[in-house]
Amino acid sequence: MTEPPSDAEPASSLSGSTASMGYQPGLDGLRAISVIAVILYHAGFGWMPGGFLGVEVFFVVSGYLITSLLIDERERDGSVSLRGFWTRRARRLFPALAVVLLAVTLWALLFGSAEQAAQIKRDLPWSIGYLANWGQIVGGVPYFADLDPPLLRHLWSLAVEEQWYVLWPFAFIGLMRLSRLRVRVSVIAAAAFGSWLLMWLAHRDAPAAFLGWDPTNFAYLSTPTRASGLLLGALVAFVWRPWRDPSADDRLSRPLDVAAGVAVGVLVAAFIGAQLTEGYMYPWVLALTSVASLVAIMVVVHPAAAGARWVFGSSWLTAIGRRSYGLYLWHWPIFVIASATDGSWLRVVAASLVTVVIAEVSYRVIETPVRRGALGRWWSAHRDRSVRWAPVVGAGMTVLVLAVAVASVDEFDIAVGGEEVEFSLDATDLLGESSTTLAVTTTTAPTATSVAGSVTTSTTSSTTSTSTTTTTLPVLPRSISIVGDSTALSFGVNLPSGLDETFSFTGDAATNGCSIWDVGEMVSTRGTRRDFAPCSGWQEKWASVSDGYDVALVVIGAWDVYDMANIDGSEAEPEVITPFGSELWDATFLSNMTSGVAALRSVGTEVAVLEVPCMRPQEVPGQGFPPTPERGDDDRVAHVNALLRSVADGDDHVHFIAGPVEWCTDEAIATDLGYRWDGVHVYQPGANLILETIAADLLRIPVVQD
Repeated sequence: MTEPPSDAEPASSLSGSTASMGYQPGLDGLRAISVIAVILYHAGFGWMPGGFLGVEVFFVVSGYLITSLLIDERERDGSVSLRGFWTRRARRLFPALAVVLLAVTLWALLFGSAEQAAQIKRDLPWSIGYLANWGQIVGGVPYFADLDPPLLRHLWSLAVEEQWYVLWPFAFIGLMRLSRLRVRVSVIAAAAFGSWLLMWLAHRDAPAAFLGWDPTNFAYLSTPTRASGLLLGALVAFVWRPWRDPSADDRLSRPLDVAAGVAVGVLVAAFIGAQLTEGYMYPWVLALTSVASLVAIMVVVHPAAAGARWVFGSSWLTAIGRRSYGLYLWHWPIFVIASATDGSWLRVVAASLVTVVIAEVSYRVIETPVRRGALGRWWSAHRDRSVRWAPVVGAGMTVLVLAVAVASVDEFDIAVGGEEVEFSLDATDLLGESSTTLAVTTTTAPTATSVAGSVTTSTTSSTTSTSTTTTTLPVLPRSISIVGDSTALSFGVNLPSGLDETFSFTGDAATNGCSIWDVGEMVSTRGTRRDFAPCSGWQEKWASVSDGYDVALVVIGAWDVYDMANIDGSEAEPEVITPFGSELWDATFLSNMTSGVAALRSVGTEVAVLEVPCMRPQEVPGQGFPPTPERGDDDRVAHVNALLRSVADGDDHVHFIAGPVEWCTDEAIATDLGYRWDGVHVYQPGANLILETIAADLLRIPVVQD
């Protein structure tokens, strides 16, 4: 497929001389810096939190390089061969990726955990089709999560680039039919601005605008929101081709070198200072990174920039840059397998050495020979059909066997498990066979004012007084929505059997990593942090899922025992830490909880707030969040419960429900991983223990019966 020549403009009139770009070693130098930043970020070093921005540098370089090559081809041949373009891209990209996918899949099936095998089953089809970014968006696999990282998570960026390679040649052909360079540049600039604007809107309003997809995930991973860097690179390719200017003055070297130094300084500052989930990332820091990358590119391709070209064109940087694709492909699964993603220098060095060796073999044995046409030459040299087709058949059989093996992998959810148990209580046992007089538990709780000041806490459940009221038996099964954080999710997915006649549950509003915060960042003394920016819109989600249910059961607490950074949502530097239990912390918690209750009440459901249990966090394989001392602090748990009781105090539609006392008083149960697989999140026996404790209280809540 070839673009027909255009009559709109002579092929040679793009920019004076038609000298081609040729090999620009400085671009490989920039690639080297980018891949090093990404690797250090993936290694988990705290001093490189913004290393992920190296991917943006890749995007800008790719936009510039690919567009420059297309311009050169059109000027040389009068048209662009789409088939030739895509063939070159396939030779460059697919063979190395195919080997990585094969190796990682085999490892996951033979040696990986059940979770890793299930992740491969989920991610492999998207990766083969260069749609990994959309697979993560649609599947709710956050790039920034603390969960055990999938082995193929890093392939999202390759997907974005490959989608660019498919679509951009068509856009380029259309642009070249426009008569004026100014018009072309204006169109590309408008598209880049549109991508920038979409990123900003997505991060702010994605819960409503994008089918409930995580806003940060969509803004960071989607093709339209990340196209701005590629488009900016393409835009500059049309107007900045300094190798065509024979009069380039060597006296420009100093200002060009200074510009390159400033640009690299901005990039390094972003690498060591940016945080992926912070609001300022979208779109400001990414935009600044794109601009700094453009400046660096413009300098290193300029013939007069002697100093910058000497630095970025150095042999060791260009060697890394030429191998950057293989380094990027291999380092992430190797780092995950070697557990080298937590900032451990020894593991990182060992994993990096393995990565360098394998990437070098890939570069010499696979990437370079295939790119230079080795497969085509082999095919032409072997006339015998049996010889020609033997490797093809072998590869096909290998793919078929792997496909069957991957398809047979069971789905995995680390939150689901434990011994099978059955809920044995029914409405007769709970309420009495003929009595319609129910005991109603009420709780004496501090007021919001006293809680926001000083609260006396203890590790046991609150004292309760019992009164009686006359009501009718509830209509069964009583419908209950489960809302809250990951503890709510684990409770909802581990419900015991035998509930059908008594309760009808849903847990769709339970969200990993989110409680009742949508701004600020939790801070643990262990050094672990969690940004709550992706949790925006949780109130609407609670209300949407609970609409039509008798009772909404709020299950939170795992994220509510920490100090908070920038609790007001500001981006103050240095950050402001609000201590747990301080007046501001308590007031913010109460305000957030009240907004959640209001959202639930807006759809007419009664609200039950489950007592936060004493937690006994333990280090176990596969956990998404490490054990922290704050979760194991019973005084902090009791303080949160005092706040929750204050929300229920005086509101007839909000009910504080005491949970099992065993979580605080019986260490054999509290620390039993059969009840709570990590000491925090319940398995089925733990869920059953909770239900047997709270069932009567849930049924005693008066609701409007239809």
